[in-house]
Amino acid sequence: MRVAISSGYSSIGSVGKMVLRDLLPVDLVILQSTSFCNIDCLYCDLSHFGRRTKSMMSLDLIERFFLELINSGRVHSDLKIVWHAGEPLTLPVVYYESAISLIVRLFETHAAGRFSVHFKIQTNAILIDNEWCAFFARHRERLDVGVSCDGPADMHDAFRRTRAGTATHAKTLRGMDLLARHGIKYKVIAVVTARALAAPKSFFDFFADRRQELSEFHFNIVAQADAGNADLAYGTVHRDLYYGFYRRLIALAEASRRRGAPFEIANFTHALTRISEAARPDALSWSEESSAPLRSITLDAHGHVSTFYAGIGRDTLEHHYGDGQGMALGNIWTMSFEELVQSEKLQRIRRDFRVSAQACERSCPYYAICPGGYDVTKQLTLGTFDTAETTECLVQVKALADALLDDIESHLERQPLETADDT
Repeated sequence: MRVAISSGYSSIGSVGKMVLRDLLPVDLVILQSTSFCNIDCLYCDLSHFGRRTKSMMSLDLIERFFLELINSGRVHSDLKIVWHAGEPLTLPVVYYESAISLIVRLFETHAAGRFSVHFKIQTNAILIDNEWCAFFARHRERLDVGVSCDGPADMHDAFRRTRAGTATHAKTLRGMDLLARHGIKYKVIAVVTARALAAPKSFFDFFADRRQELSEFHFNIVAQADAGNADLAYGTVHRDLYYGFYRRLIALAEASRRRGAPFEIANFTHALTRISEAARPDALSWSEESSAPLRSITLDAHGHVSTFYAGIGRDTLEHHYGDGQGMALGNIWTMSFEELVQSEKLQRIRRDFRVSAQACERSCPYYAICPGGYDVTKQLTLGTFDTAETTECLVQVKALADALLDDIESHLERQPLETADDT
């Protein structure tokens, strides 16, 4: 018997709530300070051209965007700003000193006391040195550091290599060690590949051994199932493989907790929150909230603005909306933020996403606990928004939910025996 999941919504009620709630204030801004990257990961979402182009987001562009954003009145009181999508540390420390100073000054000047602003930099850690650590330490109250590392060397180096094909793990590890020596905690994001699936304990132990250095640990499954590489691609036949991987990580985390060395995996914590809250009558629709327009805004190095999901832009569904600009709504140099919000293109994308959400709600028993993010994937892989299941959501959401629900059930079944033993 599996724990039942209920969304607490009727079909009409959910769609109605989406219409009212989908223009949420902006609470996350992804800034692509540069699309250039110093390495060449096999699963990178950026185009080959983009990650070889030494672009730089100008301070004038930053000022233009944030003035527009502040003046629009569409900002959440707690705003998160993340430098990502490229390797941010290929630009010098002074660039980020200037950018942080500029953004803070804009908010203090034009919206004093109304907002808190927090920053994050996501890096491959290769370029971290004492100067970078001193910068992170100076701004530790308002700046977090995230590191991309896939685990032990054999897992990491198989996919995260330089353009010359050389390994990067030792350099990433050196950067992580420098952060630790300077007392700077960092979040790790790890991509799960066939190598991790084959050795979940080695994957787990690598990060658990560093738990005192970490502020958070999160793993990602490759975004597109059809990755063109046997060690990255997956299909519906792999659902049980991923389910087994999740169950093994859950067991390892539980064993670590029992030894007095707890190691939290954010994927499980977030999914358990969605499961525990799903039956509430006032429960959020997690999927609709995560893909609500404006909540997340991405600004690329040239001023193009996109929304719905972090990181999507002109390369995503490039020709679907007829302008060759993909999911970008327009450019902040030529349009005001409010013009972007009121644009016909945004309305078209909203209609497509509404069709996607309705399809999932009608037929997917996991809808109430789905974090969303698969609307574009449906169009890319199946050629339509009007469908409820992709290989990606099967592996990334359903297999994970099954693993957690089955773990909960096994604990409930054991509980009477454990209680009897305690007495």
